[in-house]
Amino acid sequence: MHNKNIKRIVQKELKKNYPNWNRLNRKTKKEISRKVLAQVAGEYDFKQEISASSDELLGVEQQVQTKGIISLDQMADIVNESKNNNIMKLCGKSRFAKYIKDEELRFIDQLLDNEIINRLLAYEGYSPAMRDLFPHNMFRAELLKTIKYPEISYRKFCDKEYLGLDRKQNRAFIGLSLREKAIIDHTQLSKFRHSLTFVQQINITVRVLKSTPA
Repeated sequence: MHNKNIKRIVQKELKKNYPNWNRLNRKTKKEISRKVLAQVAGEYDFKQEISASSDELLGVEQQVQTKGIISLDQMADIVNESKNNNIMKLCGKSRFAKYIKDEELRFIDQLLDNEIINRLLAYEGYSPAMRDLFPHNMFRAELLKTIKYPEISYRKFCDKEYLGLDRKQNRAFIGLSLREKAIIDHTQLSKFRHSLTFVQQINITVRVLKSTPA
């Protein structure tokens, strides 16, 4: 976060000291930016506590927030609530993480919290008791297809060749049973992808940002 704070300070200095910034040519802007950055970085104390909010560090504090979008600070509260809830803590992570050998998938799996994903992607009237497949299963399946199998169709992906019982890593990442033969139907997954709203996509992005080390 210190890098983001330095960037914030630089932008503040540029705005304060160069009111005609938009009129400058690209070469002049680069020279001034480099000079100001060197000065700010040279005087910056990396041991200091950052007082700026998450929105300020990302440069979005003045943006009008779309209804339903969760801020980084609000997401932090949701994450802390989840960590302090023993039931959510037990349900939040993959039960079959030991079967995920691929480094990329394992890294992504560690970023995801199933219960929070269910909360962010649940539609109005949704109840966990209504189904065997939860929003986090569909979201993880969509991620798996996008990352590892972008070249194949949804119909082909949702078949035993990729989601059969012998494909333990894929099933473990999605959260499917390693004993029962149930497979996600391709129409379900395709429908899920098209049903995601802009707000839901942004909130998932905010959740991942709160999971990623500074």
